[in-house]
Amino acid sequence: MLMLFLALAVTIFLVQAALALLHRYPLDYGEAPLVDQAMRLAAGRNIYRADISTPPYTVSNYPPLYILSLAPFVKLFGPSFFAGRVISVLCTLASAVFLGRIIYSVSQDRGAAMVTGMLFLSFPYVAGWSKLLRVDMLALALSTAGLYTVVRRPATRRGLIISGLLLVAAIYTRQSYALAAPLAAFAWLWAHDRRQAIRLVGLVGGLSLALYLLLTVLTRGGFYFNIVTANVNEFDTDRLGRWLGGLWETTPILLVLGGALLFLAYRRVASWPLVAPYLIGASLSALTIGKIGSNENYFLELSAALGLTAGAAVVWSRERPWLRAALPVLLALQTGMLMSSTLNGPVEGLKWRLWPARDPTSHDIRNLEWLAESADGPVLADEFMGFLTLYDQPLYIQPFEITQLANAGLWDQTALLTSIRNHEFPAILIHHFANWPVYKERWTPEMLSVIVESYAATDWLAETIVYRPRDAGENGYSKLMACPGAPWRLPTRSELGVWWLSKQLGFMGQGYENTVPVFAVAEGLLMRHSDWHGEVAIQHDDPLRPGEKVWTFYGGMASGENDESFVTPGFPPGSEGVPIQRGELIGYQGQWSPLEPWQPTWVHLQFAVAPPLSGGAFPTHLAGMAAEQPVLDEEELAPPLDPSPYLGTIGSRVMGTPTWMPLRCQVAE
Repeated sequence: MLMLFLALAVTIFLVQAALALLHRYPLDYGEAPLVDQAMRLAAGRNIYRADISTPPYTVSNYPPLYILSLAPFVKLFGPSFFAGRVISVLCTLASAVFLGRIIYSVSQDRGAAMVTGMLFLSFPYVAGWSKLLRVDMLALALSTAGLYTVVRRPATRRGLIISGLLLVAAIYTRQSYALAAPLAAFAWLWAHDRRQAIRLVGLVGGLSLALYLLLTVLTRGGFYFNIVTANVNEFDTDRLGRWLGGLWETTPILLVLGGALLFLAYRRVASWPLVAPYLIGASLSALTIGKIGSNENYFLELSAALGLTAGAAVVWSRERPWLRAALPVLLALQTGMLMSSTLNGPVEGLKWRLWPARDPTSHDIRNLEWLAESADGPVLADEFMGFLTLYDQPLYIQPFEITQLANAGLWDQTALLTSIRNHEFPAILIHHFANWPVYKERWTPEMLSVIVESYAATDWLAETIVYRPRDAGENGYSKLMACPGAPWRLPTRSELGVWWLSKQLGFMGQGYENTVPVFAVAEGLLMRHSDWHGEVAIQHDDPLRPGEKVWTFYGGMASGENDESFVTPGFPPGSEGVPIQRGELIGYQGQWSPLEPWQPTWVHLQFAVAPPLSGGAFPTHLAGMAAEQPVLDEEELAPPLDPSPYLGTIGSRVMGTPTWMPLRCQVAE
């Protein structure tokens, strides 16, 4: 059963890796900067600049080895993501082999070795990261190769030199690999030959320091600035807690097994002097995932260490019948949990990336590609910077890295802000994840403010807002107060368009929380339940059905965390029957969404038109809130009305499903 589960997990790994290799578009924010650096390195330019006061505003966060391995492919075949992803996938497979060989070299147990390597490939962090053009898998392959060499040839001079060079190579691929693997190699040698351990420390430490000094001198301090200064991001304990909580939910059995191995298996398991220090070092490295901008790659070494732990436990169980019976069942259960996390995480994420490019009815990705290809001048972008590098266009800015430097007072953004005001960029692409306002980490508030002032949002493609200079294409309908001939005025602005959600409308304005005003569409009587925070409802005379009443609902007027209401103070909770006039200010758009609490959405207004319940009451179930209301029959739970006839807008062609469309009036202005 265990081997069957592991085989299924490895199959999932191989299938999603193959799909990623065949995808020509970017899969991750961090891929494009590495391709850009390889392009510059292939052209003989310095990638470690000490002064970034002039464009390009880019930094090289990692040592050069991975970029050096990528540069020849860029030079020969042009910029693409294929070669870098092939390197990552092959290095992932090599890491699995090295981990299995480490266990086999110590124990001669083939079954334990197979469990070690296959379990490593089962981790969602490995599956998610191995298919990307990123530095981590090469660094992990080099470090595990160094550990294997130490285990295989601990007493030979040649083995010492090879292992030392491999560990240094791993460090100069990603600097965080200077802890776990060197610590484990030192501890293993210390347990077998202390002189060899001291020699290894001297070799790895001395060579690493010499290379650091050489690169720093050659780049006039640029290497230090990019590798050290530009990597010191703010630490967020809440972020750390969320990541560790997810780790515990994903790998509880392996974490408990690792703790048991640390404290119970000393001198009982031959591989303990290697596995235990590696697990400790990898755990310490994993704790740095609390840095702003960190991702699941901080768990890759820990995944390798937990794979070794499982292999060591299998060996340990051979002499204990009760453990030998229980361990495969526990590991099978753990593998099932890992597969579930992989399917719900990396595989779903890959499907989101692949679908727009493969679906013939979706033009979002192709339009973004065309925009990058045809732009007359530099384009600013974040998530989809890769479209620029595909067409051999150098990056003008890496927004996240530069924003962190600006927040730390290490970079002056004045020149960039001036360039934005002067419309020097034909387009700016800002990605907005549905459930994660990551743009706030990637752009400073000053950048976002100037972009909104100087550029108009003209398109929404692949969850990316396309901004163009205001004189180049503002949506004429977005600033209308009312559609011509409509019974009601529009409740708010919608520069970014309108979302249709089961006949309810989400008006997406251009601005920030508490800046885009919301108005009453017609005169009526306003009510606000005592437990409503960012919502109000207004009863009107129905202009389409004389003698009848109709309600309008206005929601989402609260901060993303729902801790601040943007409803006008004149309408406090508990208001009932308050007269209000057409065009009177109600509040301002916010990011709160009752459908997905604690997951802020883009600045918006939730708007609905609804018939009254028996007795004229407002159907509060439309608000998605917890207002007290008697249990109603299904006949009374009338669906919202189509707001198009009331507002004079063109309705959605796909009524009842989440559909974005620009605001359009039925009658031309």
